[in-house]
Amino acid sequence: MTGANSPLPAWGLRALALGLILCAAAVASAILAGSVWPGLMSFDSLLAFSESTRGITTVAWPPMHAYLISLAGRLPFAPGNIIFLQTFLLCAAGVFLAFRIFRTTLQAVAASGVYLVLLALSPSVSGSLAVHWRDPLTAAFFCLAVAFWVGPPGRPSWPSLLLGALAASICLALRYNAFPVLVPITFLMAFRVWRFERSNFARFAALLVLLVPYPLAVASVTWRLPDFQRMPPASSLSTTRLFDIVGVGACSGRSVLPIAAGTDAPVPVAGLRKVYAPTHVNIVVSGLEARGYSPQTLSGKALRAAWFDAVSHDPGCFLSHRRLVLLAQIGVLKGDPFYVMHSQIDPNDFGFRLARPDKAAAYVAVVNRQAQAYWNRPVVLLLLSLVLMAVTFRAAPERRLLKLALALGATGFTGLLFLVSPAADARYIVPALAAAALLAAISTADLRPFRPRED
Repeated sequence: MTGANSPLPAWGLRALALGLILCAAAVASAILAGSVWPGLMSFDSLLAFSESTRGITTVAWPPMHAYLISLAGRLPFAPGNIIFLQTFLLCAAGVFLAFRIFRTTLQAVAASGVYLVLLALSPSVSGSLAVHWRDPLTAAFFCLAVAFWVGPPGRPSWPSLLLGALAASICLALRYNAFPVLVPITFLMAFRVWRFERSNFARFAALLVLLVPYPLAVASVTWRLPDFQRMPPASSLSTTRLFDIVGVGACSGRSVLPIAAGTDAPVPVAGLRKVYAPTHVNIVVSGLEARGYSPQTLSGKALRAAWFDAVSHDPGCFLSHRRLVLLAQIGVLKGDPFYVMHSQIDPNDFGFRLARPDKAAAYVAVVNRQAQAYWNRPVVLLLLSLVLMAVTFRAAPERRLLKLALALGATGFTGLLFLVSPAADARYIVPALAAAALLAAISTADLRPFRPRED
């Protein structure tokens, strides 16, 4: 391929391969964005659009999504450009990483191909990319941070450190639970900086760059832009506590759900069991409201006290409830994975309508049909990546820590959701699936058929 009779030198073939793969990713991103133009939108999506135009009024959801929407609105083809950008950035980041860490073009191409195929075949990823949600953007900027930060063994360059820090800052600011997927990569880069930087000043400066995304993310949900007004703390944890209280009560036969305003008696255990569903707190809330119970009247203090009572008294039932939520989220429970994608644009005041309803319906149908197969459930990708890592862990010593960091990121992100997720939406684990796809792709390229022969 790179011999004397080759029409292109090795670097030319490598550049050609990279260009062709990126072009293919751009075309695929354009097709996806065009099919659902200007992008599917749920309640969360439309709230972010509202906040982007009228100002930030809540941090129940991190405002970074609204800031990105506002920025994208100044670019051509808004708001559908966000769907294209999040898809292309997610694809391109993995390809860029592959070409940075593999010296041989064959390995880089193999890793890129496996990565893109895994993204395309995962309904949780391909479905989420068609919607204006924070989850695919979080995954895209996580992969960008990895691609900029992680390179060949040796001293990382300052431009890559700074660009990676920018991507990491946006990633962390998009979701409150984004830090588990990024922390292992941060530790990996801190180890590399400490090992390869020549002076203590350069080491500490580089460590500062690596760590600054974390306080910046905290600041982004503490003070809003552009007036830097301090925002009240997020109260979304109360929703999760309500979910847990009902789940524990349905399991244990002991209800500690506080009495809501307008009612004079607690909800009986039989009622909890009828309304309980491990897939989404909104289903639970709707069931309670149908019984005349108003969860909205409960204070955060009352829910916090009831939650501690339920969990401390019945920890086994808490773990059983949380296990059901996790199993539904990763596609282990019987039936279709829950809430793979949003299939429409909800009624709105912005005039957003699907430009091609027939193409959008066809795309939704394809994703939902894929989601019914067990071989491409989220759990399969997560386990496959770990198996491939184990098989190839000793093959490439220079990539062992990277593989370990990606494995810890994927499992840590999913593990945190085990404790705090208010729903089993498959889209919530898209950042973990992106880390798993990177891990699987890198590990596949380290298999013997793709490795260069040792002299």
